[in-house]
Amino acid sequence: MKKESLKTVLSTSFLIVITFLAIGYTKMRENKIPELKYPDVVRLSGALTEEKIFTKGDGRFGFSLVLDADNVLKNVCPDERNVDMVIVLDQSGSMSGKKISDAKQAIIKLLSALSDQDRFGLVGYANYAQIHSGLVNVTPANRNHLESIVRSIQPDGGTNLGEGLNQGLRMLETSHPAGNTAKIMLVSDGLANQGITDPQKLTQMAENAARKEFPVCAVGVGTDFNEMLMTGIADRGMGGYYFLETPDSFFQVFSKEFYNSKRIVASSIEIRIPLSDDVILESAGGYPVTLKNGYASFCPGELLSGATRRLFLQFRVPAQKERSFKISGIEASYRYKDKTWYSRLREDFSVYCVNDRDEALASINKNEWEQKVLQSDYSSLKEEVAFDIKRGKKQDALNKIDMYREKQQVVNAVVGSDMVSENLDKDLRSIEETVNDTFNGPQCEIEKKQKTYSKSLQFEAYKGKRDRK
Repeated sequence: MKKESLKTVLSTSFLIVITFLAIGYTKMRENKIPELKYPDVVRLSGALTEEKIFTKGDGRFGFSLVLDADNVLKNVCPDERNVDMVIVLDQSGSMSGKKISDAKQAIIKLLSALSDQDRFGLVGYANYAQIHSGLVNVTPANRNHLESIVRSIQPDGGTNLGEGLNQGLRMLETSHPAGNTAKIMLVSDGLANQGITDPQKLTQMAENAARKEFPVCAVGVGTDFNEMLMTGIADRGMGGYYFLETPDSFFQVFSKEFYNSKRIVASSIEIRIPLSDDVILESAGGYPVTLKNGYASFCPGELLSGATRRLFLQFRVPAQKERSFKISGIEASYRYKDKTWYSRLREDFSVYCVNDRDEALASINKNEWEQKVLQSDYSSLKEEVAFDIKRGKKQDALNKIDMYREKQQVVNAVVGSDMVSENLDKDLRSIEETVNDTFNGPQCEIEKKQKTYSKSLQFEAYKGKRDRK
């Protein structure tokens, strides 16, 4: 009997232990699965523009990298997501008149679109930076106060862009987190001539902001600002760059960035590509490329819900003899719901160096090459022509257009793209007309057109390379 009782007790105890373990395991699974579940918000795909390159060529080949965001917010009302927006406004003397007037009107109009769950901050900068308003919820009472502050702003002094940007960053750093999407809008119409003026240090400030998930958008107004600096700030700051020839479009830019911020599903995106010793990543959709520990990396900013972006990468390899090269292991990291996630391109891509030039040309992927020419190559040409116009090098600009036409015609004779043919005919004629018109007329008019046309072409090139609408 004692043995039977002992056996019963042991059996019962065993069942109890198993039951508790099962319950614990179930709870553990319930807790862990949501943490480990891969969200699949960003998907990567890719394709080579050609699978073979000529051994006596320059060793360059293109790669189309597509970033596709799931439309996770398709059933979410935009008002359910909120934004912390800080505008860093140039209020130097050169902003006098229509520029500052339109900027103030645009800010007031923007405030009317913000809800009491959105937060707004305003920094002005001239010789020094001035915090006009810390980050506050846009309640009706605060909105009235903010509008009064905006109306009182008067332009004067120099351009301490660095201190203005730093104060905007500190405002977001020191604010109590509200779970909102942050955005800094930096506005300038001139050259940084006070405080920190070194472009490398200014772009580093923007990069520091982006690392803390405070992307920086750069808005250049008029024709006297440094477009390369503003583009660098936007790229390093993982935000967008805008060129406003006239200040009429202030509100359109502010509004676009505000509403886009509500639709961001993947932020702080970084693309990493492992490279062998022989492979060089020369360009990546216009973004700065960093090389470290055998990897090339670049940061294309954010993706909106349901959006797709296509970036063209250019690689270069030593192509003196027949051999093959592999591109593999491309990976994206990004932030989604306050966590870092990863997406990997599983496919491997091989490029072969061949001695037969016709064989290399026959390997071109028509669709990918066509898009590369229209989006990337043509944008690179516009960027180069813009630089020559700015320097007053008319003939250099025209020579580059001729060289581009000849190079693409040779390939298109084999590929046969109607869209590329139209680009080489209609679009190139338009750029040639722009170059010729720039340097026609009195010297004072030429100088004005140099500023306007160079910035306009550079902005078009910026949007094209980075696939920004």
